[in-house]
Amino acid sequence: MSAGRAGGPEDQALVTAPPVLGVPYQWVALGIVCLGIFLGVLDNSIVNVALPTLSDEFGRPIQDVIWVALAFIVVSTGLSLTMGRLGDLYGRKMLYVAGFLIFTGATVFSSAAGGLEELVGSRIVQAVGSSMTMANGAAIVAASFPPSQRGTGLGIMVATVGAGFACGPVLGGVLVEVLDWRAIFWTRAPLGLIGAAAAWMLLRDVAPERRPTGIDVPGALFLFALLGAFTFGINRGRDWGWGSTEITAAFAVAAVSLVVFIAVERRAASPVVDLGLFKGRGFSLGVSAAILQFMGMTAAIILGPFYLVDARGLSTLAAGLLIMPMPLMMLVVSPISGWLSDRLGSRPLTTLGLLLVMAGLGSLALMDADTPVGGFAWRMLILGTGTALFSSPNTSVIMSAVPPERLGTASASQTTARTMGNAIGQAVWIALYGSAAAAFAAAEGVGVESGGAITRGYQVALFGAAAVILPAIVFALLGGQRGIRAVQERVAASVVRLADPRWIAHGAPQKPGYAAAHRPRVGEVIGD
Repeated sequence: MSAGRAGGPEDQALVTAPPVLGVPYQWVALGIVCLGIFLGVLDNSIVNVALPTLSDEFGRPIQDVIWVALAFIVVSTGLSLTMGRLGDLYGRKMLYVAGFLIFTGATVFSSAAGGLEELVGSRIVQAVGSSMTMANGAAIVAASFPPSQRGTGLGIMVATVGAGFACGPVLGGVLVEVLDWRAIFWTRAPLGLIGAAAAWMLLRDVAPERRPTGIDVPGALFLFALLGAFTFGINRGRDWGWGSTEITAAFAVAAVSLVVFIAVERRAASPVVDLGLFKGRGFSLGVSAAILQFMGMTAAIILGPFYLVDARGLSTLAAGLLIMPMPLMMLVVSPISGWLSDRLGSRPLTTLGLLLVMAGLGSLALMDADTPVGGFAWRMLILGTGTALFSSPNTSVIMSAVPPERLGTASASQTTARTMGNAIGQAVWIALYGSAAAAFAAAEGVGVESGGAITRGYQVALFGAAAVILPAIVFALLGGQRGIRAVQERVAASVVRLADPRWIAHGAPQKPGYAAAHRPRVGEVIGD
């Protein structure tokens, strides 16, 4: 990248503000977003640790208690893209502050719940607030940093995801053990209030006259039905039976909603998801690669404890410590990979990262009953390094592949890709693990819970996860960013067009023929 490009007129942030106590605005905004991202990611993992305790506390079977986690996942996934679009339309600051307040208030109510139904209800409200912050976080960061530094900011944000994953199980276990299950909720309330206050006082937003207008309500409803039903079906299919009435109905609702959603969005004046985004390689292949990467990574996270605890006889604590290198490497390497992507472009980093992810998963699949368990840690280290090298640049690719008025949609796509990849991966790998373990047990005349059967199921599932990364590598090669110069030039062009009075007035050009000549071409900022 030429020196003249960085800091030049085409390399300006969309949102600027004076420094706060000497700290440049983009770093202030990043800190506020990282707090929200951390609390949101932490919530997913910290609550799972307390599910057995909640089952005992309320005297309810785990099939009922699982709704404490499932209701949050379904609602937050279903609302994510809509909340991103609302941020584009009505201001990301407003959505972010409201999300912090709703999430924090519902967290307090969760800690005071007197029954399971009350807790599930408060968790649904929590999910609404979480979807507002998680969906708009990356958009706030992308708008606050100039294109030449965007990868660095997004890399630090991705590192926060790793920190949330790493802290959740450990912190949840300590709080439940030392205090009680209510502590996993009320201890986070002060951080939520601090985040809301900081966002309200310090965040700035795109000027109202530069935002598009209108919201496609039918599209939002069908999108929620699509994502919610699909996530529910994938999550519960294994336990309830893939052919059960409930799961069949869930997938039927998702399929019908998909068809209707596409039809509605094609005619909508202001669609929730602009389907034209998927015509750009940077956006469509970036999101696809992210889903596959999260899908593959889930195998190691979900099945690792089965192998370490049930097949190798380790304690839960020891298993957790052996898994820890992965999120820790995400925390350390993500900011570095983001910084490098600003200088080298994304393609070398995303490709190398996915190659390391595939190598890490493949090496994990080679572990057997005689492999030293310490080797699990360095394999997770490789997996975490690859994930970090891939995630930060890929996030920058997706965020740079949309016009400024669609940053919220791109931001929300990150959250949706992570949730869908994890949900699909969990269903596929557990099913593959179970079938391989059962086949081994039948052939060898041992129980399916024997160490040999568990190891075989683990190996087969991890090899499958490694294979899933191969098409993701192809997507990274085809959709990756060649360099930051192209991003700067085309983002600048998009900003100029967005500021045109004819665009500002009604969200679309007014003169005949203006649309074809001047409308921002979504999805083409990068990727060719």
